[in-house]
Amino acid sequence: MIAEARSATYMRPRIGVAAGLRPFPSWKREADVVFAQMCFDVEALLRWRESAALTQPVYAGVLVLASAAMARRLSATIPDLDIPPALIDRVDADPRAGVDAACEQIETLRDSGAFDGVHLVTVSRYREIAMTLEHRT
Repeated sequence: MIAEARSATYMRPRIGVAAGLRPFPSWKREADVVFAQMCFDVEALLRWRESAALTQPVYAGVLVLASAAMARRLSATIPDLDIPPALIDRVDADPRAGVDAACEQIETLRDSGAFDGVHLVTVSRYREIAMTLEHRT
């Protein structure tokens, strides 16, 4: 599939693939970049990253929870997206908690050195995330 995408153009496109936190399919190893699924468990992301043994850049998925209702809906409809109930409770009590949790996760992932960056899904909180990260660095 990746070879076919590359042959369809005169330029060599950069090909990215998504990856769940499970064994990495061999055909995806031909990709130029990998985006790990959104996950709220940094330890699980780190274990997956180590087990996948990838040589191309890998970006961890980080989701900003905008509301407790959103978190509950996503938890119920997206397999493998385990949002900790304690985090949902925090966001229910204070919607800003989703921003803080995402920023903490980004910092922990950065400090681990295991990823080349994050694929940040900010939903409606992009300004808050940008301001918070700017003040934390």
